[in-house]
Amino acid sequence: MYLTITDAALEQISPILNAEPDRRVIMMYEDGVSPYSHHGEVAMQVSMVFAIIRGDQPLEPWFDETIDSNIGAIPIKGYSKDYMEEHMTLDVKKFGGIVLHGDSGTIDDTPEIRDETATVTQ
Repeated sequence: MYLTITDAALEQISPILNAEPDRRVIMMYEDGVSPYSHHGEVAMQVSMVFAIIRGDQPLEPWFDETIDSNIGAIPIKGYSKDYMEEHMTLDVKKFGGIVLHGDSGTIDDTPEIRDETATVTQ
């Protein structure tokens, strides 16, 4: 799997990602599993989150795999691959906001970019 983050989408991520050294992007299906996931989806729809965390915040046991991207390896929950495609692109819509596309079309037309650097984990 490979994720291309366009320059326009990277502009929306960069203020959080580059605010402090040693931050990283994780990609997750919003399922309520992990300290960075706020709730599980009740409806049958895909809700993807691109969360920014500190380098010292834990990934395991939740984020057990990675996908490649043009900004480096991105941790994911392995089972969430069911909601992803082999080639994905995170881009900005015509009137703002971001969208996640795959080879077959839109995966999520409202993915979230979220700052989780203040999340307390134990």
